[in-house]
Amino acid sequence: MRLDQVIADIARTLEADGIDTARLDARLIAGHGLSLSETDLILHFDRQVSENEMRCLEALVARRLKREPVAHILGMREFWGLSIKVSPDVLVPRPDSETLVSGVLEAIKDVSAPHVIADIGTGSGCLLISLLSELPNARGIGIDIHEPTLDIARANALALGLMSRASFEIGNYAEPLTDPIDILISNPPYLAEAEMADLDADVAHYDPHRALVSGPSGLEAYEAIFERVATWHTKPGLMALEFGSTQSNDVLELASRHGLVGPSSGHPEILQDLAGRNRVLMLDFREI
Repeated sequence: MRLDQVIADIARTLEADGIDTARLDARLIAGHGLSLSETDLILHFDRQVSENEMRCLEALVARRLKREPVAHILGMREFWGLSIKVSPDVLVPRPDSETLVSGVLEAIKDVSAPHVIADIGTGSGCLLISLLSELPNARGIGIDIHEPTLDIARANALALGLMSRASFEIGNYAEPLTDPIDILISNPPYLAEAEMADLDADVAHYDPHRALVSGPSGLEAYEAIFERVATWHTKPGLMALEFGSTQSNDVLELASRHGLVGPSSGHPEILQDLAGRNRVLMLDFREI
């Protein structure tokens, strides 16, 4: 069967099973299973797919029909134009999180300065690595509570040639941080426990629970981060934290309660993602 026909059949199979991204998934699965780039899929649309190749593709499609995320099937996800390795030990990077990266870069006055960045709950390392790729003299530390997760982050930094400026340490939230930092970033877990029941299967069954849920309220991670930062004599110049689209008021109130917002403290700004939803809290301490 011709390649374009195979891709069309895969898309129809996925679409019939209720997968919204069926056409995109079909192309990604075909490219991965046949070791073809997106350009190759276009240029060689009339290429014949062998029986052995069909069996390989059928196995990949079966995994997707079980709602395994395409990123897990491929073993990678593109984020900020970078190929980020993923596994069941890390949260699959979401496009919404690029809001945090762009917000930090826009707020930085001197991109050539030797900024020190800390990423709390680093996961795959996508946030820290994206910033390091844009800030040539910056260095960073990624913190996570799970060692296999840190292995993935290290592998990503190494693959992208950034390991000389990145380190990854095990720890709970900001506990390992002892020296002053310039920029603190985090995409912590922010779902309430009750919200797990409403998640799609490809999230609920495949993303790590510890990267999704933050206690009964969904705010425990922010409480822990703000409580820790409030004790620091030297605040980071910038803080950027991602949150759920309905949590902006709650997260801002928590920051205020810990003395991190006000005329003699951090200047707050809420950033919106591409869909116009509140997504990131920026706190600027550089003028205090």
